[in-house]
Amino acid sequence: MFTPASIRFTAAAFFTVFGVVTDAAAQAAPADVWTTVPAAPTTCYPDDGFNDKLSAAATTIQAEIERQTIVNAAAKEKFDNIDMTEKAQRMQAFMMKNPQQAMKMLQAEQAAGAAASSSVPELNESAQRLDAELAREQASFRAAAEQAVKPLQATQQQLIDAKTVLVGEAQISMFTAAADHARYVQLVAEENAAYEKACAPYFGAGGTFHKWLNSYRTDVLEKLIGHGESVDAALVMQMAAMDVPGGEYRSTVALEQSLNYLTILRNVFDVRRNRARAVVELRK
Repeated sequence: MFTPASIRFTAAAFFTVFGVVTDAAAQAAPADVWTTVPAAPTTCYPDDGFNDKLSAAATTIQAEIERQTIVNAAAKEKFDNIDMTEKAQRMQAFMMKNPQQAMKMLQAEQAAGAAASSSVPELNESAQRLDAELAREQASFRAAAEQAVKPLQATQQQLIDAKTVLVGEAQISMFTAAADHARYVQLVAEENAAYEKACAPYFGAGGTFHKWLNSYRTDVLEKLIGHGESVDAALVMQMAAMDVPGGEYRSTVALEQSLNYLTILRNVFDVRRNRARAVVELRK
């Protein structure tokens, strides 16, 4: 699994006439794996239940990966248990009986291998570029949020220092005048409003982080899925050519990358600030 901070994509060892990919991925994705992923929120606070949705989605996806991994392992074992001489004989018989299909299969395998190998630099470059872009935007967001709320936080502290007294053995600061407490509550509300205004260009609908997520999905994850599924499709083709029951074998690449995307979503949205709350009370 990779995160926004790093990506490792290595071209798999592709098929020869007598061999298969040694590290084929496990489970199949649903028709559209992204439907399992919760929509990115447009809210500015982490109390919107988004992390709970991410956890639930991760549990669902991981369970499906594990289920299909068992199915895939059984199909792969049947294939691996065939003697190499027998594999060669079956492949030769298939090629003689179905020369056009055999040629298409070999061309597909070669094309998949070439595409994956040529895409390694591109994918790494895209991931590194987007990682750096995310770091810059997160730093920019933190700075904008801090600049927006800092003056209001300073005014609140000045009011607390001037208009509260220490009460009880715990020496808790409390306001003694209702008007001063109301002013403090108002300042807290203004702090939240200022933060939300600064947050909107980043996390609001169509904001910076939503655009970044779309780019990461398109330029990195979906390309990884395409290449990985080509590899797994070639394995299924070879099973069929050798008359090995493998129809239940499905690629898990899309599911695995959607699971990675959940981690990416969590990392992106974890920079949101908590809602400011009025914690200093009025002395009754």
